[in-house]
Amino acid sequence: MLTLETKKKETMTTGNFTSQFSKLNLPLHGVRLPSFVIDNRHKRQVGVSEDVDNYGFLKAMALTGLKELGLKKSSKLYKQYVKRAQHELDTLKELGFIDYVLLVWDVINYCKQEKIPTGQGRGSAAGSLILFLIGVTGIDPIKYGLYFERFVSKIRAKKKVVDGVTYLDGTLMCDVDIDVCYYRRQEVLKYLEQKFAGKTSKILTLNTLSGKLLIKECGKIAASKNETEMNIVSGMIPKVFGQVKDLEEAYEEVPNFQDWCEENREAYEIALKLRYLIKNKGVHASGMLLSHEELEDSCPTELDSGKNSVSSFDMNWVSLFNVKLDLLGLRSVSVVHDVCKNIGVKIDDIDVNDPFIYRQLQDLLAPHGLFQIEADTNCKVCKQVKPKNLEELSAVLALARPGALAFAEQYANYTNNDTYEAIHPFFDDILSSTGGVALYQEQLMQMAHKIGFTLDEAEILRRIVGKKKVSEVRKWKKKIREKVKQGGLDKEIGDILWSVLQDSANYSFNKSHSISYASLAAITIYLKFKHPQAFFLSLLKMTRHEPDPILEISKIHQELDRFGIELLPPHIIKSDMDFSAEGKDIRFGLLSIKGISEKSIERINNFRNKYSNKFEIFEASEEAGLTIGMLSALIQAGALDGFSQSRSKIVLEAQLWNLLTKREKRFCVPLAEKFDYDLVKILKYLKEFKDEKNKVVVKESRFETIKRKYEPYKQIYLLNNRSETFANWYYEKHLLGYTYGIQLKDIFVEKFPNLTSVRELSTKPLDSEVQLMANVIDTYSGVSKNKNKYIRFELSDETGLYKVMIVNNRRDKNKVEDFVSANNGMPEKGSILYVKGTKKEDIIFANVVRNQSCQVYTKLSQLKAVH
Repeated sequence: MLTLETKKKETMTTGNFTSQFSKLNLPLHGVRLPSFVIDNRHKRQVGVSEDVDNYGFLKAMALTGLKELGLKKSSKLYKQYVKRAQHELDTLKELGFIDYVLLVWDVINYCKQEKIPTGQGRGSAAGSLILFLIGVTGIDPIKYGLYFERFVSKIRAKKKVVDGVTYLDGTLMCDVDIDVCYYRRQEVLKYLEQKFAGKTSKILTLNTLSGKLLIKECGKIAASKNETEMNIVSGMIPKVFGQVKDLEEAYEEVPNFQDWCEENREAYEIALKLRYLIKNKGVHASGMLLSHEELEDSCPTELDSGKNSVSSFDMNWVSLFNVKLDLLGLRSVSVVHDVCKNIGVKIDDIDVNDPFIYRQLQDLLAPHGLFQIEADTNCKVCKQVKPKNLEELSAVLALARPGALAFAEQYANYTNNDTYEAIHPFFDDILSSTGGVALYQEQLMQMAHKIGFTLDEAEILRRIVGKKKVSEVRKWKKKIREKVKQGGLDKEIGDILWSVLQDSANYSFNKSHSISYASLAAITIYLKFKHPQAFFLSLLKMTRHEPDPILEISKIHQELDRFGIELLPPHIIKSDMDFSAEGKDIRFGLLSIKGISEKSIERINNFRNKYSNKFEIFEASEEAGLTIGMLSALIQAGALDGFSQSRSKIVLEAQLWNLLTKREKRFCVPLAEKFDYDLVKILKYLKEFKDEKNKVVVKESRFETIKRKYEPYKQIYLLNNRSETFANWYYEKHLLGYTYGIQLKDIFVEKFPNLTSVRELSTKPLDSEVQLMANVIDTYSGVSKNKNKYIRFELSDETGLYKVMIVNNRRDKNKVEDFVSANNGMPEKGSILYVKGTKKEDIIFANVVRNQSCQVYTKLSQLKAVH
């Protein structure tokens, strides 16, 4: 119990602590844009006086951009562009967005000056002609029927002036997202941090406990269930339009899930109580915060692990009173720029409607590296639609999403068979370009505009129906009826519009975004198939910046032979530090061998030389400062091949060499040739050999110490030496991401004579029995629509990726459980599986799946499991 005196002291202490803080006055009127001055040299470049205001400067840049389009001033098209540009400028000025647009332009301009690649555009910003004219985006919105109102709406956007200061409504502001070079993004952030010193930070993210995670963890902890069962139970919770159903909704809608919850009531109820709690904090992947005042005067901040400033409010809160800039590092932007630079082509000179591009998509077998298209679902839709121009490629990106996927077949019938499913003749001119599917949000706006709403009103209507604000929805439903009546239109037209608005709210896509990304996708297709060596070389160079470089190299290698390109193995003399072109092929870069870091460049360079024997290699690596781990990686990857002994044996002797003193090594070198470079024999000889002082070079006690330390390495060698071929395959796969000596199928062909490769599966007829040997890339478990438990594997060999499923069925109700039990759980990533089953479309339904107990030992700790 606290005494009165203790309480007094505690109160005084608390008072002293809180008195150190000053009160923070945050008048949340809205967003006040950061102030900055346009450099006079930029004004001179566009031919305006140095005292011109920001609006005048923006208008002058837009006029310059308009002249560069080369339109005839007397043409209707020119007048259309002028009218649209003036409308946008007036709207931006009226709403107070001029400085925001110039802020974004300044970032893009900095990137251009520093030759930092940027994308074609992203999101609704591509609907702005002004952004196109000043070079912020690369998409002409008039050419592709994109709307400025999708980007900025007069009705929706709000501002207010308080004490002569303009504040913008942060929830209704226009928002320009910027794609920049993957590995030079930090330079852009640094530029902003210097320009707005003390006024920038990263943005906090708050991750809540999801229903799937909760039920999984509560089942394991409160109900003592195992991981496999809980993977299956959490897999019962469905996703609708990409959103995971709430626990209670899943309980009501999924009988199997309800049954499990009833049997494990305590776990379910605990999960319900923990919903929406914050799981952890993170940092927004691409967002950056900009403030008008010193940031700490408008937003509390904290430090991340790298001591960088992060807002203590999440994105939704900070955007109420500060500007959020989204700067995303995009791999494809970097690859495109690198390839164009290497082949001497300007990105702007690539025609995104070149028929060559779309010929490659009629039978696409090599999608890796194609922006957006390489994703599994997108690739399937692309193969289905077979796009023949940019508009159809844009539709592929819009269709390959939850909800919209249901219309992929209808759209593909339109592109392949010219089949159009009309909903009403009144809307045919709007929906005919997408086969009768209301695929884009811009189409919904057009439909509403056609019955009499302004484009601003149409955008508001689209948003309200999409967000399902009940009271607002009722008002707008009534407004549609009134518009139809005022226009003397058939009542059915209003009903159809309302129905389409409601149905498409969950899947209609922003055309401004899909056209922008389709444009970048088209450029990657052109470069890959026109200049494959330069394209793959750039992709391989990028792998070092990827989360899993080894997996990425593996995927690239699987396609190279389709283009007649070989990925040559690493070589201590022939290889550069990075991947390099060698004739028509590509040579593996030394720094991409797993275990070799960028910090070791100088050491590797000092080591690179021609060596005539092992001992010279050991000595040179030591002099260059290579660790034994780096040397072992080079040997096991085959970079030092050319010696009669196996890689495993050379690594063993390198480990033994590493145990010796400098004096002992000095005596070993002259004896090398005499004992055929056998280090063990030399040491045995030195145990009896005396030096010039008549002392034994290696005393018995010292010999026993070396022997004791050497023995575990010898055990690893003997275990791996049982199959030197498999050991080499393993080292190449795990250190390089691909194998150049032998394929997995060849290693096991004696044991399983009917093995096929992943690529050969495409030649096998549907429903045929196939056998496959491949690595596990990933595993998934869940429950099918027919309520059957399943496990799905993503497998890979040297030729490609394929999916395999084990499914419980009437004949074998416990197939999944039997497999898990026989293998002591789910196979780990990297495991080798033998699969025998029936080939279906893009998947094998397995009858037999066996985990191959092949292991290569690389660490001393692994020996404990052997004994």
